[in-house]
Amino acid sequence: MENLIPILTWVSVFSGGLLIFLLLFSIVGGMDLDLDVDTSTDAGVDTGGIGFVKGGLTLISVTTWVMKIVLLSQENIGIAIIIGLAVAFVALWILNYIFRFLIRNEENVNWAMEDAIEQLGEVYLRIPPKGEGIVNVLVNGVNRELKAVSMDKQEIKTGDKVRVVGIDGEFVKVKKETV
Repeated sequence: MENLIPILTWVSVFSGGLLIFLLLFSIVGGMDLDLDVDTSTDAGVDTGGIGFVKGGLTLISVTTWVMKIVLLSQENIGIAIIIGLAVAFVALWILNYIFRFLIRNEENVNWAMEDAIEQLGEVYLRIPPKGEGIVNVLVNGVNRELKAVSMDKQEIKTGDKVRVVGIDGEFVKVKKETV
């Protein structure tokens, strides 16, 4: 048992260090050196955001670290393996949940004018019958100020609710929304 403690320490330190390096490289460098195995069922191999390699490194690192702690307090290696694996799977589940939460709350900053069609908005700068104004429209979770023209060639006042019905070059065509 005494020979196993240093081996578990080195395996945990190496896999944990590699995991931290890969996570930092993903965040700072913007590149993900991991692979996700996509399957058509929910019981796939994909760990849901952290990837297969990072998930495996998390399991190895946490399992060996917990096994080391359990072996220092007891001499039973079977109990150490069971507790180590149980804690590692809980840690992986928590990490997976955190990554899914972060990805779910990520805003889509890529958008096109077509994404505004059929969206409700509010006039920010009045739209004259034969001219342009500005409307605020929620597009992909972000409030956008868009140049607008009236579809019906009628004045639409500041604060009025409008619906985007089309696009004309750099302008959105809006129609006053009746409540």
